[in-house]
Amino acid sequence: MSLKKRMFRSNMMILFSALVALMLILVGVLIIFEDSFESQIHSLDQSRLDSHIEEAARLVRNSQPGEEDALSRELSLWGYQTALISQGTVVWGDESENMKDLAEHFTMEEESSGETEIYFCGNASVAGKYVEEKKAVLVAVYFPEESRLSSSLRPLFLTFLIILLLTGTGAIAVLLFLASFFTRRMSRVVMEPVGKLVAAAQRVQQGNLEEKIVYQGETEFEHVCQTFNAMQDTILEDQRQREKNERARTDMITGISHDLRTPLTSIQGYIKGVLDGIADTDEKKELYLRTAYESTEEMNVLLKKLFDFSRVESGQLPFHMVKVDLAEFTSAYIAQKEAVMDPERVQLTFALEEEGLPEISIDIEQIPRIFDNLLENSIKYAGKRPVRINVRIFRAEPWVALEWKDNGPGVVQEKLPRIFERFYRCDEARTVKGSGVGLYIVKYIMERHHGGVKAENDQGLKITLYFPERSEDGENIDRRR
Repeated sequence: MSLKKRMFRSNMMILFSALVALMLILVGVLIIFEDSFESQIHSLDQSRLDSHIEEAARLVRNSQPGEEDALSRELSLWGYQTALISQGTVVWGDESENMKDLAEHFTMEEESSGETEIYFCGNASVAGKYVEEKKAVLVAVYFPEESRLSSSLRPLFLTFLIILLLTGTGAIAVLLFLASFFTRRMSRVVMEPVGKLVAAAQRVQQGNLEEKIVYQGETEFEHVCQTFNAMQDTILEDQRQREKNERARTDMITGISHDLRTPLTSIQGYIKGVLDGIADTDEKKELYLRTAYESTEEMNVLLKKLFDFSRVESGQLPFHMVKVDLAEFTSAYIAQKEAVMDPERVQLTFALEEEGLPEISIDIEQIPRIFDNLLENSIKYAGKRPVRINVRIFRAEPWVALEWKDNGPGVVQEKLPRIFERFYRCDEARTVKGSGVGLYIVKYIMERHHGGVKAENDQGLKITLYFPERSEDGENIDRRR
């Protein structure tokens, strides 16, 4: 059963049941009221029966056998009926239906009392005595006429009850019609957005994420539709991002394949030259082999970067934090690089702005990877010879900051926020070898240290790494918000 039909039937049943119950309650109250009202009238009638009963009892008590007719005439002046009752039947006197009914109430115990008694039977006043000669009870009975008020109200009550039933039935019909109208209207109010949501879900299922739900109506349903649109936008954005990442991944694989082909071709050429005897002197052989070795180093860097990216994506890049002095650690790294790098190609300088900086926790294998990526990035894109790189460590509350700045042209301002994205390359023409994952790995490693990274142009590209202080338990304090 559809929701629309279920709502309609449920509302109709609830309303109909409530109205019928209300009408039955009203009828029950009226019936109870009638019984109570008749009882009150009956009590009033009974209170008027005692006016001549004492006189009637005296006449019955003083009467002698054979004087029944005279007694009957005298008592009839007060509206009394006279009779002799024996064994539940009338043997003499008035034989009205009321008297016959009254005779059935007399028992031998009552008949043998031998005294004149006054009592009420139903709404009748009775004075009676047992007559030994007749073997019967002589009774004088006053049967009051039915109350005029009661008799006049009964037809009125019945008329009112009929009118109530007819009016109630009509009211139920009208209310059911109105309820049906408003229920159908409410069903439309509910079903319209539900229908739009169903249609939108079917569009999404078919791959249409562009078309939005257009609905203006009830606030709650507007919120639901807006939430659905927002969810659809999120799905669309995720889909576009996945497509973009997939294209970038393909480009990266293509680029790395191209970048690997160059040193591989170089290695093959120089080794072939040695094998073919082109390098016919020891000096040439050493030159050829050294060049081939440098090409293998270049290939190793590319493969290592690809391997690092794979571990980052799978969450398998290990981190082992140890307490270090960042200034000493960085100074040692720079000294190591200066010892092996050509100063005419790269010049590294280091500055510590203040002593006594707090110790921090870092992974001593991953932080050099950050420095290597930053160094490679500066050498590739600075476009200067020599490339001057200034490294500075300072306090930037509540962080310990490391600034890496080169003397290159910097990055186009609108591209600057994206340089830490996965696979992003400012050099879209790929005139410079690269994979687009170096700075992405930098950001990932810094986030795993509960730190951050920021890039800006300052007479060259300046990248600042922010390291958090250590807590008392040796862990880095996560201050990212």
